[in-house]
This record gives sequence, structure tokens and C-alpha cells, in this order.
Amino acid sequence: MDRRDFLLAAGGATTGELLGLAPDAARKPEAEALLLAATEGGKVDKKSARPSLEHSLAAYAVGVRYADLPREIVAATKHLLLDTLACAFGAVGAQPAKIAEATFRKAYGGGTAASVIGGGMISTEGAALVNGVLVRYLDFNDTYVGSEPLHPGEIVPLALACCEEAGGSGRALVEALVVGYEGETRINDAFTFLDRGFHPLSAAGFVAPMVAGKAWQLPPGQIAQAIGISGTRELTMFVVNSGEISMMKALGHAYTCMDAVFSTRLAQAGFTGPSGTIEWLTTHVGPKHADVRINLDPGAYRLTRVFLKRFPLQFEMQAAVEACVNLHPAVRGGTDGIREVVIETYPRIRERTAGPEKYQPTTRESADHSLPICTAMTLLDGDVNKSQFDRDRWRDRDVMALAAKTTVKVGESLVVRMPKGRGAAVEVRLGDGRVLKEAIDIPEGDVERPLSRAALERKFRQLAVPVLGEAGATQVIALVDNLENVEDVRAFTKALRGAA
Repeated sequence: MDRRDFLLAAGGATTGELLGLAPDAARKPEAEALLLAATEGGKVDKKSARPSLEHSLAAYAVGVRYADLPREIVAATKHLLLDTLACAFGAVGAQPAKIAEATFRKAYGGGTAASVIGGGMISTEGAALVNGVLVRYLDFNDTYVGSEPLHPGEIVPLALACCEEAGGSGRALVEALVVGYEGETRINDAFTFLDRGFHPLSAAGFVAPMVAGKAWQLPPGQIAQAIGISGTRELTMFVVNSGEISMMKALGHAYTCMDAVFSTRLAQAGFTGPSGTIEWLTTHVGPKHADVRINLDPGAYRLTRVFLKRFPLQFEMQAAVEACVNLHPAVRGGTDGIREVVIETYPRIRERTAGPEKYQPTTRESADHSLPICTAMTLLDGDVNKSQFDRDRWRDRDVMALAAKTTVKVGESLVVRMPKGRGAAVEVRLGDGRVLKEAIDIPEGDVERPLSRAALERKFRQLAVPVLGEAGATQVIALVDNLENVEDVRAFTKALRGAA
């Protein structure tokens, strides 16, 4: 579907509602021009009649239709869904998720509208919260890098919960997932939250109502109001990922989605929200951007530029850890003889993952963002995986001792060769004078070196089988592969609950 067809897919009846026009005006020729202008973004003003970004985003959400999605986009959506579910299953039983679920049930009751992954039934808001924490907790989830790093897969729990409440089909779930992924990544490309002191997950405040509205088949006017209500509230400070990292890392996006569900319900009931929320943010909070525009061309998909992780740790550390996996056989049994480890990487990676506080982390959340700790574990054990974090391997004396011997510096040759890369070079200097070297320019899982279907399925089974069993994990894989043929998504979400 081309750009004009997409915009007109909202229909003549919704054109007036989308643009705030009287019914008669919606039938006038200029209504089409106004609707087409919605993809360009910007404020509503009487001279240009350009809709606010809330209305542009609402038009985009309404216009996404399964029948128009290219085959490769549907396949990529399933690929990302399976990976995200793997991350959630791997975190079942984790303390942050248990606290979140118990507290939600105590404060708001249970409910039976949606499924908890690896658990029972709860309200839609509760499922968005608890499953959102599960997806994020291991730091194993997908990543997109536009103006700044983002984990768009965190929108999956919301899409699942809202489609389950609606009794939608598998195709409706694919539509909601595309809306979520594309909404978050396109906002991410348009401007930066990080430079304004906010976490990139703040995009969810504007995108979550798009997903809920799509799942519930709301008209664009209501979706636009929901975006206005939610967007004004859901700006998350970047402090959640600064210094010593807490459980809040796993809660930020999930909490935003929980709130956004209620915002969407308010809009559905007739509650109104402000217009021009993104425009206000970008013109009032520096760096000021007077004319922010979001590319909402229907065919300009970002889904295929989202990459997956081989290891459960901060995405910029993947290359260094992969290099250490390759070096491990050469140093096995000889780690006591390691005199020094030197890691060369990019300035921003060094700053984020190798500051003084990262050498002696006190929380799991800080440990999986510590380059010295994770590379030390890898050189010693040959891998970094969930079980190591489960047993607090990062606290052990030999890991801490090797981390203390690790120096992280800027790799000038890396920067020159690949200015925007995420590679790393690792040098292990032994006491007997030998020097072992390994460099990884592009880590496995990156867009240019994608995680294969076989590797993804291994990842899924490793994390899901302990919760679902072999048969249950196989069933979920089959359901994802055939999602377009699932008539009621509740058959799918029931399988995600498992025996519990």
C-alpha cells in the first residue's frame, strides 16, 4: 500500500474525526490534503492546517493492516516476538516480577482479562506491568539504535494483553506489534529523549496508546486523545540507568504501558487530552527542536533494523564478551597467570559500561552493565548466561580479581574504521609474556550479522523449557510460526501461561 492509499484507508467517515473537522468539511476536497499532511507531523495551526503529531500517529496506527504488510515484515515480527517471549520466560520467578505482581494484585485486585507469562490470569493493566518486567529483567531483549538506543520489544506485553482482552486474531496481534515497533523506532529516529535527560523508553508514553487503540479498534480521534493523555505523564528520567542500577530498570517501560492502558480507557470513554505534546517537549526542553517531524511513510519499516542479543547483558558489551568466548579455550586453566586484560572499544561504551562503579557492582542490574565483570566471567567460564547471574557468579572472588586487572580504553582504530560501530578488541596479557588477541567488529545478533533461526530457537528453548517443558515450548514456537492462522489470540496466550 502506498502512502496515499494508507492515509485514505482511515476512510472518509474518520477523516473529519481525525482532523477535528465538522462532518460536512470531511467531505470537501481539502480534507484529503489535510489527511495526507498528517504524515509530515508538526503542530496544528490555522495557516498550514497541519495536524498535531498525536493525530499523525493515530492515523498511522489505524492505517496498519495485515493484508498490506510485506511477507518479510510479518516474518520479522514473528522473529522478534519469539525472542521477546524467550526473555520473558527466562525471568519467570525473578524477584522484581514477583514483587510487581503481588503488589499489583494487592492494590488493584486480580482480573481475568489477560495472561501472565508462566502464570495465571490478571487484568490487562496487570499483564502489561508484570510481563513487561519479565521481558526487560534479564537485559536479553532486542535493541534498536536510531537517535539513541531503545528496546522496542518491551511493547510486546502490552500488545499481547490488549489483543487478549479484545479476543483478537493472530493477525490483529501482528498489526498491534507492527504499530508498536514502528511507533517506537520512528519516534526514536525523529528526536532524542536522552539529550533532554529522559530515558528513550519515554517513547512508550506516546506509542502504547497507539497499540492499545489498534488492538481495541478505536477510531483515530480517541487514539489521538489517549496519546495526549499518556504522553504528558510518561517521561522517565534517565537516572534509572545511571550509576548503580536498581530494579527500576525493568519497571520503567512496563509501568508506562500499565498507565497507558488506563489513559486509553479514559479516551475511549470521552476524556480529552492535550494536543501537541511532542511538539511542546521538543520546543520547551532543550535541545530545542522547533519543527520535529516523524517519518510515518507506511513502507519505511524499521522492524528489520532491530537486532537481537546473544548474551543477557547490555547491548554495547556483546562484541567484547563474544571475543572473550573465543579466547577462553586458550586461557583455560591459566587464568591465575593473567597479568592484564585490555579492552579497546568506543568512547560511549567505555563511559557507560566501565566507569569506576562498574568494577565493584552491588546489584545484578549493575553487573550486567559492567564490561570488566562480564568479560572476566567469560574468560573464566567461557560464557555469560542466565544461570551465572542467577547464582551471583559476578560476586565471586576470582571474577572480581580478574575484573580489577582489566583496563578499558578507547580503540582509536575502531573509531576510524567504523565510527558508529559496537565492536571491541580484547588483549589478554599472560605472566609468561604471551599475548592473546581477539577482535569482533560486528557482534552476533547485529543487523549485519543476524541471529539465525536455529540460534533463536536454541535461545528460546533454553529459557522457556524450564517453565513450559519441551512440549509446551514446541507448541509456542508452532503458534508463533502460524500466528496468522490463529483465530483467537487467547489460544496463544493460554499456551504462554504453561502448567501454572
